[in-house]
Amino acid sequence: MAEPLVYQYRLRTEKGAWLADVILRSDGFFATVSDWGNYAFRWTAPGREFRAFVAQLAGQGDYVCSKLETRDWWDGVRTLKRIREHILTYRRDGTYSKEKAAEAWQSLADALGCWSGRDAKGCDEIGIDQFAVWCHDTALEMPYEFASYDYPPDVRGFCDNVMPALATAIRKELLAEAQALTRQHEREAWESEGGVVHG
Repeated sequence: MAEPLVYQYRLRTEKGAWLADVILRSDGFFATVSDWGNYAFRWTAPGREFRAFVAQLAGQGDYVCSKLETRDWWDGVRTLKRIREHILTYRRDGTYSKEKAAEAWQSLADALGCWSGRDAKGCDEIGIDQFAVWCHDTALEMPYEFASYDYPPDVRGFCDNVMPALATAIRKELLAEAQALTRQHEREAWESEGGVVHG
């Protein structure tokens, strides 16, 4: 079995600042050191030439994140938004009376450490400890289902900043290789037809 080919990329921003160093191996190995963390993964069946596979991953943040990290980062902003939307929706559709909605807002305010439900509407996020207090004290059914988790911001930053630059570098490399191969085939065809090569 032939040794896998190794490809190295030293990625920079348009202004020349360092983004990441990436190593790919033709057998599906991926490793990187970057400003957004260090990651490694191995794809066993990419379904095409590995560099081409990696290039098409730009813009597929959730998929790449799922291979490099675990979705266990507490998202207090989204969690609070989901709780608010629930209260507002249930009040609008009549599921909650005015009094029950006020109770729900006050329960949220208490967990957030605010004086009133009105004050709770001005908060941007809920901490995981505040969420635990809210779950314990709220009258809502199955409150833990409002919890929202995401991939850590660092790996999101990696996907948003490094993967597009890597895709550009790989596509440029593959294009140059294809053009060189075309020139080689044309030269071989010309030589086989009796052409003379000088130099």
